[in-house]
Amino acid sequence: MYDPLLRRLQELVPLNVDQQTQLCQLVQVSKHPKDDTLVEKGAVCDRIYFVLEGVLRSFTDCEDKEVTRWLCFPDHFATAYFSFTYRQPSEDAICALTDAKLLSLSYKSLQYLTAQDTVWVDLNRRLLEHYYTILLERVMSFQTQSTAERYERLLAEHPTIAAEVPLGCIASYLGMTQETLSRIRRRRKGRS
Repeated sequence: MYDPLLRRLQELVPLNVDQQTQLCQLVQVSKHPKDDTLVEKGAVCDRIYFVLEGVLRSFTDCEDKEVTRWLCFPDHFATAYFSFTYRQPSEDAICALTDAKLLSLSYKSLQYLTAQDTVWVDLNRRLLEHYYTILLERVMSFQTQSTAERYERLLAEHPTIAAEVPLGCIASYLGMTQETLSRIRRRRKGRS
């Protein structure tokens, strides 16, 4: 059950058997039904999650509309980063868009690990670098790609997304209206 997490971490920083064992002793396994809320807006996020199965969504309210900030798929980490790191109320809520199976580590456990061994500090830095790069690519896509190109890229990365995630969430994540996404999908279907 911990293998996907350990494989993902090994891509970033080599962990010895003792470090892997220590981590697995602190990680919790949980199952969440569709629409289950993992982090409430305004609450302090106390866990970092690793998705084994399912899709998670981070969203906030903007002008009385829900705006999807990110979608998290299997083999990726999810948290309300600023809330988790700085112990402040979260501006976003995180929920399960589908039934989900997760591994998670509490803030307290992460602090314990980093106090024990500098490998965890290095790992945290490398995770931040990785997700910063993804965020930068996302921002650049909004500046350089059309809405249709952003949708095509999302489909290339996650071919089953349309079956797993409501179209409104996909549209919001891609920075377009649901009507625009529907037009793009119709045009795409017409070419097939």
